[in-house]
Amino acid sequence: MGDKKKKGDQVEDFSTEQLNKLYRKRSEINGVPLCKIFKERLEAVCSEGEHLQNVKLWEEMGPVGVRAMMESFTEIGYKHLKQLRLWRVKCQDEGVRTICLYIDKVRLLEVLDLLDNQIGVLGCKFLADILHPKCESKLVKLKLDHNQIGSEGLAELTKGLAMNNTLESLALNYCGIEADGAKYLQDILANVNSKLYKLKLCGNRLKNEGAYELFRALEINNTLERIKLADNQFHSDPSDPTLINKILSTFELNKTLGYYDLKFNLLSDQDATRIIPLIEKNKSIFFIEISDQISKPLTDKLKSLTKKRKPKKKKKSKKKK
Repeated sequence: MGDKKKKGDQVEDFSTEQLNKLYRKRSEINGVPLCKIFKERLEAVCSEGEHLQNVKLWEEMGPVGVRAMMESFTEIGYKHLKQLRLWRVKCQDEGVRTICLYIDKVRLLEVLDLLDNQIGVLGCKFLADILHPKCESKLVKLKLDHNQIGSEGLAELTKGLAMNNTLESLALNYCGIEADGAKYLQDILANVNSKLYKLKLCGNRLKNEGAYELFRALEINNTLERIKLADNQFHSDPSDPTLINKILSTFELNKTLGYYDLKFNLLSDQDATRIIPLIEKNKSIFFIEISDQISKPLTDKLKSLTKKRKPKKKKKSKKKK
């Protein structure tokens, strides 16, 4: 399917019209209702003679509904879809499987956002396969926020991420990752071929042990530019300065990482006093939030240090001739 007809010097592409018909057929075969938002979006692009590049759905479909949609994309080998955002559609692991089958066949999807979809360890196994370099996918942004994959799910994802060379942004906010998951984050950050520059891990449970291991990796990483670690249950301990010393060392040594979101973790005024001189010296840091427990004068001082700083402009990669 996805036939193209020549008209003069132009090539007509009927794949979107075919997708519209096939989606209805697949939904009927699977015994699920049409997703109203997707149906209307398809009809709109068909009537305008355009193609479907972005799909954003927030209507509950369930895994079978997602399967009906994704099998339609896969059967046609639909080449126009660049961004797929499914928010709270309850796609579950089975839905992830069919999404990954499409990515593996077409390999042109760039953004995948699966917010709060009841995805577990099995879904992470499917995702790891399309994140592995052997798949040659074009995925640059992956968001799995509010799926309780835990450290076990992260371990599965790492089987692909530890060798991935395309992903630039990874969001795993509120995914139930514990301290023992930090070793997998280390593996991801140790990938010498990585293009990952943005990592979001808010609302997990790394605690002091996991945060220490993560900052060990951040201290020597030279690709990551932004890190979000808000609300990870780590704290300053005067009787054991191991963690805060490692955080301070990262601020001092890492000249690539410029954005730190560490709020809603318990750091003290004493910690802030030690952090400030390092931020003064390290001009690559352009944003930092460390704790809502810090006094206002110290918070204001930190903000003043980074107020006029800007992130480094990313270098455009030269196209091969």
